[in-house]
Amino acid sequence: MNYKEQELQRLQDALYATLSEVKRICDKHGICYFITGGTAVGAYFWGKMLPWDDDVDVGMLRPDYERFASIAQQEMGDRFFLQTPETEPHTPFFFMKVRMNGSRFSESTFSHIDMHQGIYVDIFPFDKMPRRQWLGRLQHEAVYFLNGLFIATEIWQWRHCGKCDIPEPRPRSWLACLGTRVLITLLGKRAIYNIMYRVQTMFNGCRLDEVKNVITKSEHLPAADVTEAQTVTLGPLQVRAPRDLLLYLTNHYGQVRKDIPDEMKVSHRPEELVFPEMKNEE
Repeated sequence: MNYKEQELQRLQDALYATLSEVKRICDKHGICYFITGGTAVGAYFWGKMLPWDDDVDVGMLRPDYERFASIAQQEMGDRFFLQTPETEPHTPFFFMKVRMNGSRFSESTFSHIDMHQGIYVDIFPFDKMPRRQWLGRLQHEAVYFLNGLFIATEIWQWRHCGKCDIPEPRPRSWLACLGTRVLITLLGKRAIYNIMYRVQTMFNGCRLDEVKNVITKSEHLPAADVTEAQTVTLGPLQVRAPRDLLLYLTNHYGQVRKDIPDEMKVSHRPEELVFPEMKNEE
């Protein structure tokens, strides 16, 4: 289901406002951040969010990520909420989200979860990447597997070994479902998160030049491109982006271009979208 033009514009305005608050806190405390993913594509080709996009992606090196996590909620006050596994027990996301209070962006997969479901900006940690490709692949596969367990503690996505929480169950064998159920029962959500954290950060004490969002296969860049980031235009904002933005985009996506095919224009169109001021009107 597509957005109405005015509806998408209001949503993007709310996202710019949320990102502006993230930027304000980072600038005040000397925290390095940089736009990533589709947000970086929009800045590179359009100088704004992609015309169909409905979320914002931000990256931080692990030390900056943890500093932001420790100070952001106090800095943000009542307008925003910092959603993390520490502040939101039922979140299915291992990474941070800055949510706009008084809003609602309820996606079908997550609508049943008792958690803050406001309009959000995603913030991902970037950790050091080993030089040996096979070691990097092994790290990624381990984190991907653990993240699947972490999500499964809140969202059961299959027809076997539990009640499916999504409209269309995903294909998975009975034996694999049983294995997942046993592991999350034995380990528990907190232990899974702690193990995943250790795997993500296992190379951070090494002298390595590349950093990566480990949950992905290919989202990596030189650490110097983060610490020496450039300033780019993103709609009404001036924000930080990797120094060699095209290199980052090529690493992450392969070929990048402005004329993206319609089938690749993906959004998170929610079941329910409420803006803060609408609550007062009802």
